[in-house]
Amino acid sequence: MTRIFKPDSGQDLKFQNNGGTGSVNITDASDLTIDSPADIILDVDGADVKLKDGGVQFGTLKQSSGHLVIQPTSSKEIILNDQAGTASLTVDTSSQNVSINNGNLVIPTADKGISFTGGTDPDTTGSATGNALTDYEEGTFSATVADASSGGNEGGAYSGYYTKTGRLVTISFGFFNIDTVGLTSGNDLYFTGLPFPSGAMTHGQGHVGSCAGCGIGSGWDWVSPVVSPSTSVIRLAECVSGSGFDWIEVGEVTNNSADMMVSVTYFV
Repeated sequence: MTRIFKPDSGQDLKFQNNGGTGSVNITDASDLTIDSPADIILDVDGADVKLKDGGVQFGTLKQSSGHLVIQPTSSKEIILNDQAGTASLTVDTSSQNVSINNGNLVIPTADKGISFTGGTDPDTTGSATGNALTDYEEGTFSATVADASSGGNEGGAYSGYYTKTGRLVTISFGFFNIDTVGLTSGNDLYFTGLPFPSGAMTHGQGHVGSCAGCGIGSGWDWVSPVVSPSTSVIRLAECVSGSGFDWIEVGEVTNNSADMMVSVTYFV
C-alpha cells in the first residue's frame, strides 16, 4: 500500500517521533529515492553524517572547524573510481600514501608544480630558495657547428637529447665528420642550438666522450664543454700542460674527419 503525505501549499513536510526528540527511522525493502526539484540539505547538529552498510559503519562525513572531513573506519582506503568502477585514485589512510592507479598527475597552470615544504633536509647545510618542482620534460634538439661570427653544417650530427628537471638541464649530442666549411680558423669553436639558454650567473660543464680526429694540440690534459651564463652555445675548454686554460679553435678540428660525443649539465 502506498501512502502519500502531501503538505499544504507553501508548507514543509516534517517527520518527527513522538515527543519531538530521538531518531526517526525509515525502513523499506527496496531503494529509497529522494527526488528534490531544488537542493537536498543535510543539517546535523552533531557534526557527523555516519555512513553504514547493514548496520555496520564504514565511514563518516565530518565537520571540523568548518572543514569537510571524509573519514573511513579502521584505517581503510578512500577510493575514487572511474565510470567503469575501476579505482582511479586511492588514499590509503593506513600508510597515508596516495596512488594514481592509471594516469598522470597533471599540473595545468604554468609555473605551478609540486611543493616540497616539509622542513629542512637534515643531509644538507645549504639554504633553500625554492621548493617547488615546476617542470619535467624530455625531448630532442638539433645542434649546429658554428663560431663567433658564422654557422656551419651539422656534418652528420646525431640528434641531440635533453632531460629538464626544474631548472636543471642535461643534454647529449654527437657529430660524425664535423664540417667546418665557412668557419673562421682562428675563432672559437661553438656548438649552437641548445634547447634552453643558460641562466644568468650560472655555468654549465660536462664531458667530451670522444674526440677522434680533433687535431687538438699535443700535451692537452683534458677537454671540457662549457655553457657560459646567459647563452645558448657550448664552447670547448682545453687545458694544455705548461700552457694553462684555453678555448678550442675551429682550426684545431680536422674538417670532415673529426668525431665528437658531448654531454653537458647546466641551469636555465
